[in-house]
Amino acid sequence: MPKINRTNSLAFKQAKTVFLVSVILGLCFSFYHILVDIHQEQQRVAEEYRFKLLQNYSNASQAAYHLNQLLAEQVAVSLMTDPAIYQVKIADDFGDVLSERTKDLSQHNKFIQALSKFLTPTTPVYSTDLHQPNSNIVVGKLTFSVDGSNIAEEFISKTSQIILFDLLRNVILTSILLVFFYYKLSKPLMTLINWVRSLQNEKNVPPPPTRDLHNELGQLAETFHSLWKARESAEAKLNQLAYYDSLTGLANRSLLLQTLGQTIENANKTRATGALFYLDLDRFKTINDSLGHDIGDNLIKAISMRMKAWLKNDYIASRVGGDEFAILIPYLPLNKADDVAKQLLALISNPYSIDDHQLYCTVSIGISVFPSVGGTSIDVLRQADTALYRAKATGRNNYMFYEPEMQAQVESFLEIEKGLHEAISHEQLELYYQPQVDAKQQIIGVEALIRWNHPEKGVLPPGVFMPIAEETGQILQIGDWIIEKACYQYAQWKKEGVLPATFERLAINISPLQFSQESFVEHITHTLTQSGITGEHIELEITESLLLENVEGAVQKMAQLKEHRLKISIDDFGTGYSSLRYLKHLAVDVLKIDRSFVTQLHLDESDQAIVDTIIMTARRLNLEVIAEGVENAYEFQALLELGCGQFQGYLFDKPLEVADLMQSFAKNQYDIKPEKYDASKVSQIRSQL
Repeated sequence: MPKINRTNSLAFKQAKTVFLVSVILGLCFSFYHILVDIHQEQQRVAEEYRFKLLQNYSNASQAAYHLNQLLAEQVAVSLMTDPAIYQVKIADDFGDVLSERTKDLSQHNKFIQALSKFLTPTTPVYSTDLHQPNSNIVVGKLTFSVDGSNIAEEFISKTSQIILFDLLRNVILTSILLVFFYYKLSKPLMTLINWVRSLQNEKNVPPPPTRDLHNELGQLAETFHSLWKARESAEAKLNQLAYYDSLTGLANRSLLLQTLGQTIENANKTRATGALFYLDLDRFKTINDSLGHDIGDNLIKAISMRMKAWLKNDYIASRVGGDEFAILIPYLPLNKADDVAKQLLALISNPYSIDDHQLYCTVSIGISVFPSVGGTSIDVLRQADTALYRAKATGRNNYMFYEPEMQAQVESFLEIEKGLHEAISHEQLELYYQPQVDAKQQIIGVEALIRWNHPEKGVLPPGVFMPIAEETGQILQIGDWIIEKACYQYAQWKKEGVLPATFERLAINISPLQFSQESFVEHITHTLTQSGITGEHIELEITESLLLENVEGAVQKMAQLKEHRLKISIDDFGTGYSSLRYLKHLAVDVLKIDRSFVTQLHLDESDQAIVDTIIMTARRLNLEVIAEGVENAYEFQALLELGCGQFQGYLFDKPLEVADLMQSFAKNQYDIKPEKYDASKVSQIRSQL
């Protein structure tokens, strides 16, 4: 922007206009005042000296009251500066003179003497009583005398030079106005312009230079300042939206990657070691779907607050998205990464009180250490993500370090996820059924177990793909398919009359995510209606962990299911933390002893004690008990001795296709001989071998 010439400024143009106007008006008023002053000079002189009397009254009173000769002398000197005053006297109330000044009167020509007689006041001596301050008590007297000759001489001088004086005055006035307008208008405007220009180069916005002016310039400056602050605020909000998570206030993925890139670069230069911890909340989706997104959001906030309180100075926490977080530690020895991971596991796993709900939440952690060869921020984040999925696959509430071979597992994960979409649409899924028997080894039920007839890999068990389906949410569609397929199959068996007389249940596994859906009960009842069956012989298997995540919601849904005569069993019983506490409140029919207690039961007295407790508890609560994972005759015998009356496992039969199951239904009898474990006999056989 070109610099403005001062001669073109508004202040200069206004001053030039004022100059012309003031000269013309000054001349006119000068002539007018000459005429008026000739007739009013005497009155004006009298008023002037009365004013001088009043003007010096206060100081003279102070001097007389305090008998201050120095102050009285100052008043007298001040009055004597007037050329017309030739005598001044200040006395106290006793007539003692505090100060007296006089000067000689000079001789003047006849014209001045004549004019002096005309202009001289009728009382050329002015006096006044001096009073005590704030009182009417007389403390002295002030008197001064006026010489009319000097007044006449001054009048003649003033009259003869009035025109020249007014012209000079107008010149001075114009100069003053020019300076005034420059400092009051042009300079503030230029300062404001320079301030506006400097805003884009300033990190911290300085206050406007004219903000204290209560005029248009001040308002203009404040307007500019407000607009710039609003712009800065908008930029800050954009920056907040661009680099920070709106829910938690933590850094987002973009800021994490940017900071991670800089940290990796510094680590390569300094050869320091750092780590990225990638966290994913376990079963958060279940909590979110069952209790609502508001509670889910509040849980995310509570977790982020714990993280913020835990962070150290150089730690950086980020919410990558959803229920995923990342913590970047720029400088961390590799041998201390385990301790940090354990701290995070303990930190997150403590219970949360959210809107009158006691929530439990664990976390899985993937750890990537940098610098690595050719490792960018994206590579490090991807490695931590890969380790995270590996940690989830090993049982959650765990942590894993990234290893190169994990990448192949991730690719396998993605391949299975993609293949599941095709499996559902191309009808590659199939239900197998594993028989459940009683103590007489007759079939009392079957458990529906899914298999995937993969076009390339053959028949895949659920352990290969169901955890991935649950992780990706595909479990909802697959779970609904299992319920519908199993119910239609049971209806067909019932219609064909192939079910054994001892048959009591068709067990269907229900995932926590599936159970948490609001439409779950409705879908079950709709499927029963469409299949033309009742829920009398349909048993839904749910896990302990599902109950612990939301006891109130589970109780309500289980009560609704019981209204339709459906049975409820708790799968993997004994592996949870609070089953016995909530068991009495739940509408449960069957407890399923987890295979971890059944395997080698005959060899482990602790497992025997646990199983015995479960059986006794179920008996007291009038519940059925079934043991799963029975693999040999020794385990079968141990369970019989402990009082278990229902069994499931490969000892009796593997999961069967429908055609093979029909043969087992027709036979309805297994001939497994339970064997008593004899430790001494086993030792003898081993010695012979």
